[in-house]
Amino acid sequence: MKTLRLVLPSLLLGGAAVLILPGQESQGFSKIGGSLGVTQRDVRVFNNFADAASNNNTTPASQYPGWDGAELAIWKGVTEWGSRAFGDGSGDVSGNTLGGTASNFDGFWGGGTTGVGTTNNNIVSAISNCGGGTLAFTETPISDGWRIRFCEQWTWTDGPGFISGNQFDLQGVMCHEYGHALGLGHSTVGSATMFPSASQGSVAIRSIATDDVNGVRCVYGDEANDKPRIEATSVNGNTLEIFGANFSSNNNQVWFTRASNSSTGSDPRLIVSSVASTQGGTAISVNIPAAAGPGNIMVVTAGAANGSDMSNAFPNDNQNDFGDPPNPPMMIDSISPADIPALVPGTAETVTLTGSGFLGVQQVMFFIPPIDTQIDPSRWTIVNDTTITIDMPQALQLGSIPITVFDGQNFASINGNFVEVSSPQLQLGTGDAFNIVDTDFGMEVIVAGQVGSLHYLFGSATALPSSSPSVNLDIGNNFSSLIFLGTVTIGPDGYTTLNFTPAQLPNPPNAIVRYAQSIQLTLPTPVPVSNLGIVTFAP
Repeated sequence: MKTLRLVLPSLLLGGAAVLILPGQESQGFSKIGGSLGVTQRDVRVFNNFADAASNNNTTPASQYPGWDGAELAIWKGVTEWGSRAFGDGSGDVSGNTLGGTASNFDGFWGGGTTGVGTTNNNIVSAISNCGGGTLAFTETPISDGWRIRFCEQWTWTDGPGFISGNQFDLQGVMCHEYGHALGLGHSTVGSATMFPSASQGSVAIRSIATDDVNGVRCVYGDEANDKPRIEATSVNGNTLEIFGANFSSNNNQVWFTRASNSSTGSDPRLIVSSVASTQGGTAISVNIPAAAGPGNIMVVTAGAANGSDMSNAFPNDNQNDFGDPPNPPMMIDSISPADIPALVPGTAETVTLTGSGFLGVQQVMFFIPPIDTQIDPSRWTIVNDTTITIDMPQALQLGSIPITVFDGQNFASINGNFVEVSSPQLQLGTGDAFNIVDTDFGMEVIVAGQVGSLHYLFGSATALPSSSPSVNLDIGNNFSSLIFLGTVTIGPDGYTTLNFTPAQLPNPPNAIVRYAQSIQLTLPTPVPVSNLGIVTFAP
């Protein structure tokens, strides 16, 4: 077993010239051999610190939920070695960003425990007196774990800000000792956290120096490009949503901090296994275990063997969001119906797009290269983040046509298969059930049917039906009140558009309602008849 000690500066003065060679400070870190495996990244505290100053920090830290006093100071000292900033990096009033070594190392906050444990239980605690000038020491052999002891003949405090001249910084000294636990020896660089001495009243070693960062990268490697990472979380009831990158498609583990103190010889990690990711490995949804408490989470990907398979640790209290969860990526997953009639007039929300990220959609359009044709905003509705409904206008052509949504930055598309209508269809004006037409501007009429088929278009002042063996209409009062409006041949796109000028429309002193239907001339009888079109003419 190796024991590495942090001592008072006065004990090093005699050997300083031997330890520190002039001009050589840039190569100061050393290694003690070995590194912490995946199952040895946890840190726990047995809070037996007797001096009240050790637990004087009762100010909540937003990125360190659920903990204060000595535990909070020790936890912050651990996160300084993490691959990325812990949460938003805040927590040190001196302005130091906690975390961000860009290495493959991250420590996991395991919470509290029931005793000091053995030299391989990864527990931090106090010891009454170490003798001499020793401040704290770390017992290794690393591969099987470690133990850190703080010597209680000194006054320990977290502040959490600057501390008085007769006190030692609990957070900073923990940062130093944890450097030993992860495999670093002492440094010859005087500004490094791993320099073998600390001063009273100083918080300087809370923030690791370039030499310390070089050391942890040497032991664990530079942060891998595919190392999983957590960027934000969101809590919805009993579900924790984790957002980031490089998660496995399945078989991820999510580690939680336990709510209760774990026994010294037990595994402090509360692990949920076989968790799948979605959205291309950028999102994980996991049920929060009943035994989980405030602390942190970590994602370990399938087949984890080293730090490159472990995410950064990230704050979590099982109740609140941390970071800024991304808006769901705008995607169209499906369209219903799969075959879209060339014209289905007067029925709102005929076609449904299903996907995600729809709340910011600004445009819905047809895309037939090289032309985008916007669909009138009055014809589509954002129902919620996953659904858009469209009162589909006539297609630009038959066949497969991309329907595209645009949110101001990104596009998402899906192909709609536009087909001939199975029965005649009629649209007056915009196709609303009771369309109001200003007679000063004329009126557009669309007739849809089988390509090449001939249609007769009729209007009427009455919705009383007309019926015979060959045709059944909803208008015309037994054919006595029918007005012949013309013939229409359906074009190659499955519909034909007619435009009635103002002179062809009635010019009433008051609003009047008129009805229309089209008849497809075909055999056998009775011949197909379109839907009923209703229009109100306004002067």
